[in-house]
Amino acid sequence: MPVPATSQIIWNKGRVVGKKPPLTPDQVALIRLILRQERDLRSLALFNTALDTSFRGSDLVRLRVSDVATLAGVREIVEIRQKKTETRHTRPVQARLSPGTRDSLRAYLAASERPMHGWLFTGQGARWSHTHLSESQLWRLLKSWLDKARIDPSLYGLHSLRRTFPTHIYQQTGNLRAAQLLLGHASIESTKEYIGTEQAEALEIARKYHL
Repeated sequence: MPVPATSQIIWNKGRVVGKKPPLTPDQVALIRLILRQERDLRSLALFNTALDTSFRGSDLVRLRVSDVATLAGVREIVEIRQKKTETRHTRPVQARLSPGTRDSLRAYLAASERPMHGWLFTGQGARWSHTHLSESQLWRLLKSWLDKARIDPSLYGLHSLRRTFPTHIYQQTGNLRAAQLLLGHASIESTKEYIGTEQAEALEIARKYHL
């Protein structure tokens, strides 16, 4: 007697799997332009801070105002202890905020009037105004930015934001150690794997030397 075939759900049907790529400089410029045109101060400050710091989503959403500003103004250097690795690595991670990012943070903080001890990025509406942004809310924001820029959101994820600046630095300078420090990786091998340096180099070689 034949055994009836069982229906199975293919977990990755219709999905793009594997590493999510970083955003290109042109994509970054386009998203910034759209957010400026919409005068979306929170989104512009969040997008810029995400790119400059290369923090994981879990660290980005838990930033407090005091992490990026003092009573004298917005900091140039941001320093945090990574939530994911704080029990294994006590060394904090530092990031430099560009002049454009600091300008966007000044405008956002002036408009929102947040206390120094408060969360930097909160949800919108009375229900969420006293809690920090969640990672799922951050992803929905990223998806909306990509949609507005007519970039396929299925190709990208939150790690695309984290990968963008270190990948750009490595592509421009070849300095893998700098990318490692920006990402807060304990091992340079982790950085190679994370930003796909060996794969990128192999593809570049293949472009130059083909049959």
